[in-house]
Amino acid sequence: MTGRSVTAYAPATISNLGPGFDILGVAIDAPGDTVFAQRRREPGIGFTLKTNQARVPENAQKNVAAHVARLMLREIKPGFGMNLRLHKSMPIGSGLGSSAASGVAAAMAVNALFTRPLRKEDLLRFALEGERFACGASHADNVAPSLLGGAQLIRSYSPLDVVRVPVHPSLYWIVVHPHLVVLTKKARAALPRRVPLRSAVQQSGNVAGLILALTTGDKVLLARSVEDVIVEPVRAKLLRGFQDVKDAALEAGSFGCSISGSGPSVFAIAPSLSKARDISRSMVRAFRRSAGVHCDVFISRTNDLGARIVWRKDS
Repeated sequence: MTGRSVTAYAPATISNLGPGFDILGVAIDAPGDTVFAQRRREPGIGFTLKTNQARVPENAQKNVAAHVARLMLREIKPGFGMNLRLHKSMPIGSGLGSSAASGVAAAMAVNALFTRPLRKEDLLRFALEGERFACGASHADNVAPSLLGGAQLIRSYSPLDVVRVPVHPSLYWIVVHPHLVVLTKKARAALPRRVPLRSAVQQSGNVAGLILALTTGDKVLLARSVEDVIVEPVRAKLLRGFQDVKDAALEAGSFGCSISGSGPSVFAIAPSLSKARDISRSMVRAFRRSAGVHCDVFISRTNDLGARIVWRKDS
């Protein structure tokens, strides 16, 4: 029983993708979080944390990875406990699904040690509870792509219905993460409680156009559809320099640019790796000029695999 151990990796995600608030997200290759899990004879969870990031809870009662693991052990009752070690590489409040990556990596690692592992899709509900624990809302636009890979459409939350959206291989994702913090709870609190019908209709058209453009690789349609008329105008006020960064991305040739999740990360879409590098440099310069901050840059094609086991030891 003891000795079996695994390490799981869960990638960062870009959520909303402009107009798709809480219903669209896509997985990228990096950054991401890693969880090491090992069986132990004692029941319950042992938890340790390894990170250079600030404000990550070390207490197992407050950490999302440990919370997801506890939920799974409580329900499955495998007859043994587990020791977990979270390697937290993603900063909290990055707009890249930081809590989702921790919860998903924990779910993958714990599940791999069960005698009868659940299907990958069945781990989604545990990861959603992790999101509820971390930020008070069980939104799936980060956890679904982090777990399942690719772009995911949350067609319905009640009942939960998640649909994979094929993404054309010609598209590259750019993420520029300024060294700022925008907490998800604060960003959600700023959202409007009522939306004019005209805005709702326009947003629906943009979502439909975006999905079609992602699937077909239609760059012209993509440029018209990465438009958020409801959430971005509100959240842009929380992010210093955003409009300058967006303008810089579009002027450099991006097909679309918006806030990733609740921010402060900003994403853009490019037609090639070389163009993505040019666009990212323009965005970084704009952040430095307008907000006086340094940035991290991540460039990736769509991560179609999502979370995965990267190491395993059976004895």
